[in-house]
Amino acid sequence: MAGGTVAELTGVSRSFGSKLVLRDITLVVRPGDRVAVHGPNGAGKTTLLRCIAGTLAPTTGSITIGQSAAGTIAARTQLGVSLNQGVGLYGRLTAWENLLLFARLRLGRRESCAAAAAVASELELEEILPTRGDRCSPGMLSQVALARALLGEPRLLLLDEPTRSLDAAARDRMWAALDRRSHIALLIASHREDDATRCTSMLPL
Repeated sequence: MAGGTVAELTGVSRSFGSKLVLRDITLVVRPGDRVAVHGPNGAGKTTLLRCIAGTLAPTTGSITIGQSAAGTIAARTQLGVSLNQGVGLYGRLTAWENLLLFARLRLGRRESCAAAAAVASELELEEILPTRGDRCSPGMLSQVALARALLGEPRLLLLDEPTRSLDAAARDRMWAALDRRSHIALLIASHREDDATRCTSMLPL
């Protein structure tokens, strides 16, 4: 794989039974790329992001993150992922406890508290942090999920409709955080035209 490549998809297809959802997707993602994954509902946007994240295997084709196959531990450590808003957050834990837990899993105990606090401050989550996950609104969950995805300075961010439940101020904070990480590659599935205009390329499905 060429130097500087963050991710490479070659001939990726995915079927569910007889239904073909993704067909022959080929893509190279480099540092700083912002790719808008575009298509109608059911076009396979979430399926594609799940294949890259390694939670779903493609039916045919290959996906590598850096030099590692998608789904391996080495690949997953390079990713920041926010799919389906708050899925994966623990309802009985507060937003802060969720962030701290995932920071410890990713960074270890020594760095976790400072890293979680820094991203929470950056996204202005102070009012959300004491709230249990099962009492958070969809917009609150989206913000916590984004904060979780940013932990550990990933090389590639996978965001699925991250702004769908956000107000204008929260959207601005999200994009400001991404702009401060212009070296990080981004794949974003969004129906919002203003999200797409912030990207450098589009992948139609």
